[in-house]
Amino acid sequence: MKTNKNSILHYSLFAVLIGMVPMAAFSAIRVGNHSRSYADAYNQVNAAVSAARAPGATTQMGSVPANTAGSGVASGTVPGATATNAGDAASSVSLEMQRCSMIYPNGEFELTRPTLGRGAGGASTCTAVVELRAIQAGQNGEDLILARANLAAGDSIRCNISEFPAATHNNSISGTVVVPADNPPTMDDVIRVMNEEQKKNAGIRIATGAIMGALVGNMSGENDAGNDSLMGTDRGKLRNSAIGGLAGAALMAGNAYAGKMGGDIILSTGVNAAAGGMIGNIIATGDSVLRIEDCEIDGRDTSCLWGMLVTGKDLNLASGNETAFYNLATQETYVCDANMENCKPEELISIVLTAQPDKYIDEIDQNELNESIFADPSKHFHLEKSTTPDGAQSTGVSIKAGSGGTDGDFVQIASAARIDRQIAAMIPDVRDKAFGMKQSDWRDWKRSHQSGVTIYGRGANGVAYDLSMENTEYTLNDFKPMMVDAADGGIIDLGNKARLKSTLIGAGAGGAMGAFVGYQGAQTDIENRWVTATREYNDSLQKVYCATGNRFLGFYNDTIFIPSLSESE
Repeated sequence: MKTNKNSILHYSLFAVLIGMVPMAAFSAIRVGNHSRSYADAYNQVNAAVSAARAPGATTQMGSVPANTAGSGVASGTVPGATATNAGDAASSVSLEMQRCSMIYPNGEFELTRPTLGRGAGGASTCTAVVELRAIQAGQNGEDLILARANLAAGDSIRCNISEFPAATHNNSISGTVVVPADNPPTMDDVIRVMNEEQKKNAGIRIATGAIMGALVGNMSGENDAGNDSLMGTDRGKLRNSAIGGLAGAALMAGNAYAGKMGGDIILSTGVNAAAGGMIGNIIATGDSVLRIEDCEIDGRDTSCLWGMLVTGKDLNLASGNETAFYNLATQETYVCDANMENCKPEELISIVLTAQPDKYIDEIDQNELNESIFADPSKHFHLEKSTTPDGAQSTGVSIKAGSGGTDGDFVQIASAARIDRQIAAMIPDVRDKAFGMKQSDWRDWKRSHQSGVTIYGRGANGVAYDLSMENTEYTLNDFKPMMVDAADGGIIDLGNKARLKSTLIGAGAGGAMGAFVGYQGAQTDIENRWVTATREYNDSLQKVYCATGNRFLGFYNDTIFIPSLSESE
């Protein structure tokens, strides 16, 4: 559809979907003279005939009143025409107009050259004056004429602005009327428009994502030792701020520039992965891990394992005045009298089991425990609690031979010590694992570092100091590492490595669900938008129609036709 101005606009997908003016060009539209019915021409012809036949009329027809354009009757004098010839011509025109009027009695017809359809520009013939009108688009609610042209009897056209010559367009309503598009919106059209929508304000959205990501990253970052603020400039927090800012910006950039489908999937995946990770972090369970922190030793940055140097006094187990037991499930220790009664929980160190007399308990791995203890029921004990007859109050705790207690299986301790002194300390150059070092990793590390390890004292904020001033020489056997449990920290603690596995599992599950939800949501949005656009397009077709006189021919894009003249008429 090629025209030269934007006077009449199309109802396009852009107009329907995002309210934008479609970039379709159409020529200016002008309205010709006011509607002329065939009766006007008929009356003028009769007047000419009457004048020619009046008494005293000259042999020439004389002046014929100028007819409206396109009537098929020439203006001015007709040299050499006799009254009889003039009368015959007028009578012929009158009869032709009567034949035209019989096609559509309530239509509007002219004897003129067609300006529409296959016969456009041909010889004068019976034509219908076809108008393209917009329903109630006028200032007072009347139907507005958008274009007006002539279609020959027996011809047909599509009721579309492109079918009307540019010269017939109504240029007095430039830009005020929107006509429907030529074709209904397709799913691809909808996706293309929604992709453009996705890119709107991309810069602001990316900046917002970066800010929000940085804030969340800062809050989730690890505090320096001795600091427990929610936000701050600690190294861990600044590092997480940078990572969070980049992640937030990347997430919003992906959402903005990946189109509707891809963008929604990216955003939904990212948001749900973050939410799933948070949930996984909150409900995390699992093995405790060693507490390893960044530290500075002798002017160099490294990582240190935090713990305590513990010294103690030996229990009097060899004399038989005391007995002690170790809970295999909870690592708790109980000290009892010689009869294994009046048992109380105590924190013991340097524990050696009777089933493994050559190793401290923290040097025995799980396989050795299974072989030497779990496989031998005779070495198992259980805890019993005595209560009052009504069961309301405990009167004592004792250890009995055999397994099956509700508190877990116990084994007997051969030697141990009560804690006498504790000094905060740390071991430098201990490299953490991705998911944190566990107790079993500590056993392996000790075995490979029995010599050449310097233990430093640890200040309240993790500052190292030399222990050489102490009169006691400490070994790795005196060092008890600090552990981080999944229950430690706040409700959300992304710096807790004991929660890391659960956090990642939650993030993975949330991301997968988010991708599915994002895809389904984007698909639903596209389908709903297409249904809406199609409905609005179909509605728009009912707002513009073609008519001749008072006769309705068809709505926009309908094929309309004018019947042929009947030879019998």
